[in-house]
Amino acid sequence: MAKTVQGLNLDSPFTTVKIKLEGKDIGQVTNLLDKIASFHPIFIKEYSISPEEIYIRSKLPAIWRESEVYIQNLSSGKIKYDTALELILEKVITKRVKSMSTIPILHAAHDKNIETSLAVLDKSVVEGYQLGYSNMFNRYYVLGCGKGSQITGSIASSKDAAIAQKIQRDKWSTNTVIERLGLPLPKWQILDSIDDIEKIWDEYEKPVVIKPTGLTGGKGVTVNLDTVEQAKSAFKRAKEQAGIQIRSPWQTKIMIQEQVQGEDYRLLVINGKLEIVTKRIPAFVIGDNKHTIEQLIEEMNKDPRRDVSNPTHTLKPIIIDQPLKDLLKKNSLTLDSIPEKDSKIYVRNIASMSQGGITQDFTDNVSKEIKLLVESIAQSIHAFTLGVDVMCLDLSKPLTKDNGAILEVNTMPEAYLNLYPVLGEQRGYVATTFVEELLKENSCKKYVVVGQSTNDLATILRRRRKISKEENVGELIEDRYYINGIQINEDLERWNATEAIKCNALLDVIILHHRDWNAVKESGLGFDHINTLYITKDMKDEKEYIKIVKKYRRMKLIDNIKYI
Repeated sequence: MAKTVQGLNLDSPFTTVKIKLEGKDIGQVTNLLDKIASFHPIFIKEYSISPEEIYIRSKLPAIWRESEVYIQNLSSGKIKYDTALELILEKVITKRVKSMSTIPILHAAHDKNIETSLAVLDKSVVEGYQLGYSNMFNRYYVLGCGKGSQITGSIASSKDAAIAQKIQRDKWSTNTVIERLGLPLPKWQILDSIDDIEKIWDEYEKPVVIKPTGLTGGKGVTVNLDTVEQAKSAFKRAKEQAGIQIRSPWQTKIMIQEQVQGEDYRLLVINGKLEIVTKRIPAFVIGDNKHTIEQLIEEMNKDPRRDVSNPTHTLKPIIIDQPLKDLLKKNSLTLDSIPEKDSKIYVRNIASMSQGGITQDFTDNVSKEIKLLVESIAQSIHAFTLGVDVMCLDLSKPLTKDNGAILEVNTMPEAYLNLYPVLGEQRGYVATTFVEELLKENSCKKYVVVGQSTNDLATILRRRRKISKEENVGELIEDRYYINGIQINEDLERWNATEAIKCNALLDVIILHHRDWNAVKESGLGFDHINTLYITKDMKDEKEYIKIVKKYRRMKLIDNIKYI
């Protein structure tokens, strides 16, 4: 079984997972690790390998504990390289990393030496809807530790109010709230049946949009509808899309809305402040007077940014489906058409990243009025993070009936489209802003003691007024877990207990005890950053180890070293 040496340790400042190899083919294993490391530094900080064992240093140790069997099978020749890579991507990384938006959030936390721990499932993943739980539970992380720590799932978090999450998932409730706030919206209503279309058709300015009220990633949305026949066909498509997954009744409703003219923008609000504005551009190809539209799409899809097997992909492939063919037909084109050189042929009329669209940064072009509108919505529904979709002709002017409107909101937006636009300024730094804002109240003190003192450290710190009477103190001593001196559990595996205590948001103070330096070598100091490392007098003569922890202090990974 893989062994976890947690946090700062005597070999590395990074958590280390040790995996014993069952075979001698370390070349293939090296290729595998190099490939995964190339995706993003979040997966592997560094590694060393011998014919007997691998040391993988990573702040996401669960990924490597769960990849152990595939690595061992690769080294012994039981599976091929391609199979091992596919299994780790599909069975581990995809199950543990919700989306590209998760990666910059965790990376920003790691860069600031903030603890990241799996929030719910630490040893294995839940497949599909096993036991009634979505595999979403595999992908929640605790940022920080102890009191003031927060749980994240992609860029959504425990600071998003439950009411915000309920409002955003249903366009009916979203529109109702926006209207309640007196903000501009195009005329809309729910269609109870396809027969309603003819009844209300003359009440709407054309063109109109028909779409499911639940979140479908832009699928089932049809725009530019000018006739009743078109609208009825769109209603059927929306119903079909809404029924693909098992959904609650509120997710299967269909709505009609007057179409707003203009271009599509996603505005990202964090902690009540508008941080990024991104223009979303529908998927298109550029003609060269040589290749068919189908061939141009195939060439576009070769862009490595569209490779969905890479967990850090920032674009999606353009899928050839019936709506794409219908749009081409509407414009008197087919997949076999050969566009003229430099002509731009749109193959989607929905500016959705999930349907192959691209993005452009517009942060510096938004009007003060629009900024106030989206910040009003985010704060009014108590969403810590909110993506607001706006359609308008001129983003630098106020929203009016003639200039545009708010379309929908999302508390779990795919923020990578904001952070990494295809055109314009990259905004990856906003991931750090998110982490800093999220953890403003995370003040848990992290102490580690090496050696055994006459008086326990919690008592010493209380006497010295480093811990107040009101503060809750969690401690790990050997295999035992204490809160305020009361034993809560015992016979715990050390790495698992260390991650567990970090996730306990009751605690103002966490103290990890190690009996001696051999125990530290075995399990690690436990934290990525330590406020104070206490060393008992009988342990300070181990100059080799003292030298290592002093190096970590110079690196600002340990704030203070004290002898007791």
